[in-house]
Parts: sequence; structure tokens; C-alpha cells
Amino acid sequence: MAQEFTFTQWLKRCLATTCIALLNACSAPAPQAQATVMPDKIVHTDPVPAKPIRFQLQGDTVLAARVWASPQPRHIVLGVHGFNDYSKAFEPLAQHLVTELQATVYAYDQRGFGGNPQQGIWPGADTLLADLRHIATQLRERHPGLPLTVVGESMGSAVVLVAASEAPGLAADQLMLKAPAVWGANSMPWYQRLSLYTMNLLAPDMVFTGRGLPSLGIRPTDDIEVSRDFSRDPLFIKATRVGSLAGVTELMGRAQSQTALPPQRSLVLYGLRDRIIPAQPVCDWLTHLNTALPQPSTTDVVIYPEGWHLLTRQLRTREPLQDMAAWLQNTPLPQRQSMAQAQQVVCKGL
Repeated sequence: MAQEFTFTQWLKRCLATTCIALLNACSAPAPQAQATVMPDKIVHTDPVPAKPIRFQLQGDTVLAARVWASPQPRHIVLGVHGFNDYSKAFEPLAQHLVTELQATVYAYDQRGFGGNPQQGIWPGADTLLADLRHIATQLRERHPGLPLTVVGESMGSAVVLVAASEAPGLAADQLMLKAPAVWGANSMPWYQRLSLYTMNLLAPDMVFTGRGLPSLGIRPTDDIEVSRDFSRDPLFIKATRVGSLAGVTELMGRAQSQTALPPQRSLVLYGLRDRIIPAQPVCDWLTHLNTALPQPSTTDVVIYPEGWHLLTRQLRTREPLQDMAAWLQNTPLPQRQSMAQAQQVVCKGL
């Protein structure tokens, strides 16, 4: 019995480490002491209020959502949030795009997240893909003639990437992938793969919060106020089920293994201070794509040396927000890199 208990405890410890290392949302990170960084934010003095709405899907399924509306929109933007987060994640980006571009920005709570029923229960990757495709089609019909850009953050980027790359595709004109979650099992150490597989088989309902574990110094942002908001927000999931962790890992692996980029004009944004989706899996993804692609890709990539996981919710949001707005207007980005150049930057020093 003692030997069995020790093995179980080892699995739990390995899986807990996996949970913290993989996902910012395994717990709401408490603010920590940090070096002084001068904020460089864009603050809008007359913010546009987000209006709560709902998207009706097939059957009786309704997903909570919100919209930041322009009276006469020139762009339609759809936000797809990250793991354990919800549509509120797009508040800073929405305010900037509404003000600067007269965009109307939608964001929805993915099934199993935010204000939807069965919060914290993994719905399955194919369900998430179908929901995104259905909502994008609805927005096409609601706003005919206006360009539709779909923006994914972290896990949301994985959903967008797979939905656009695999048949039947995604009804969107442009894609923006912020901190894309491309951390599949192939990029994990063997002990993380083993612990995740075993615990998902034996105890998929086991929950991890990350509390009581030694801090690994892994944070999604350097903005203390954002971290505090995570801790206070009841719609931000703070306890992660093993089954959900296994599900999102499968989705990330599916995104990482794509052999072609989406046909849409695309922008990839990544920060080198990201410890939620660290450099190694991103390096593996870029290397895989650059090997598989028959010719140079037209996808634009911007790498921020001081960028954190939450690029639009860190202390320095001005540069990412301005880059995203400029790219939507087809303005050349001076720091734009090719996929091959991005591979060299991200993989350097690993």
C-alpha cells in the first residue's frame, strides 16, 4: 500500500506541475513582488460599454457573449478567449479597435466557460470548432459586405487555427493569433505526458487549483491589477479538472501538428516573456511549419522581446494594440517577420 500511495502522490505532483506550467488559468495567480516597470498603456477616456448578448446555436444551445458596437462599423471583429477565461478578455482590444477603426467587436464565452452552463466541463474540441464556425457564419450574415477578422488568444488561437485549417474551414477574411496555444503532448517531457494520461484515465474529475504548491514564477502578465481581477472574478475559472486539462492538451497538439497555415491573411503575435505557452513548443510549431510548407508563407509574425502571455493585458499594451490596429488597416509593420525569421528568434537560446 505504501508503494502504491507513493506512486499516486508522484503522479499528482507531476500533474500539478503540468497544470501550472501549461495554463495560466489553473488558478488565479496572486500578485507577486516584481521589478518596477513603467506602464505604457492606451487609456480611452470615453470607453464604449459592452452590451451583453447571446448567440443561438443549433438546437437549444445559447452562448453568452458581448458586443462593443460602433454606430457605423467598418470592421467586424470576433474574439475567441483562452482556457478558463471568457469574453471579458477582449475589453482592452475592443476599446482600441472601436475608437481607432470604427470596428464592432464581438466576443463570446466558449461552451463550458464564462457565463455558460456546465462551467469547467470540457465540451470537446470538435464542439468548440463547430461553435466558432457557426458564430462566424452568423456574423457574416448579420454584417454583409464588411470584413470579418477572428482574433484568438491562447487556447482561442488554437481553436481559430484548427477551425480555419481543417475542412470545412472558417468564414473569415483575416485571422489574428495572440500567444497561440500550440503546446501539444509531443512538446512535453515524458513525465508530464505520463501523469496527464494516467490521471485522466483514473481520475478525470480531480481538480487542481495550484494553491499550496511552490511558486514556479509563472505568470500570464506583469500587471498586478489584471491578476487581482482574475482572483475576484467569479466567471474566471480557478480550479481545473484533469479531464479539461487533457482535452485542451489534445486541442493544442492538433493545432501544433497542422501542416499548412490557414488560407486567410494572418497575423501571429508572441512575447518572449511568455511562460504559459513557453518558447519550446512555439519553436517546435514554427520549425514544423517551415519544414512542411512548400514555399515561404505570407503570414505575418511579430515577436515582442518584452511581451507576456496576455499581450493586451500587460503593463505595456500600447505596441501590441497599435500593431493589431495597423495590421487590420493593411499598414506595414516595421517589426514584421516571416515564419522563418520568427523561428530563428524564438528558437534562439533553447
